[in-house]
Amino acid sequence: PVHGVWMGEYFANRDFVPPPAFVRQDNAIAFDWGTWGPGGGLPGTNFSARWNQTTWLEAGTYRFTATVDDGVRVFVDDRLVIDAWRVGPALSVFNDVYLPAGWHTIRVEYFQEGGVAVIYVQYARL
Repeated sequence: PVHGVWMGEYFANRDFVPPPAFVRQDNAIAFDWGTWGPGGGLPGTNFSARWNQTTWLEAGTYRFTATVDDGVRVFVDDRLVIDAWRVGPALSVFNDVYLPAGWHTIRVEYFQEGGVAVIYVQYARL
């Protein structure tokens, strides 16, 4: 599949309260910030990020995988496919989802409360 870049919005709170502290394009959602923040003057705790991507996918079953500390939700075309919205140590989760051929919008929501900040999200056709 052709993967586009992710448009990331980063917030100085856990609840996506606007405006974002900064917005940037990320080539991948693959971050281990440790106890540091994601940049833009954000601290390493009590922040959130939301990424959006629209991409063309062939028909098939796709595995969506997330490794996260603290919480993550993944949506495909506004349908929740991963829900690990919790505070806790690093956790890896996945879900297999059938998608018809066409353009799809993928949204990832993340929050960091305390400790280390980690988020990895990827997807691939099985």
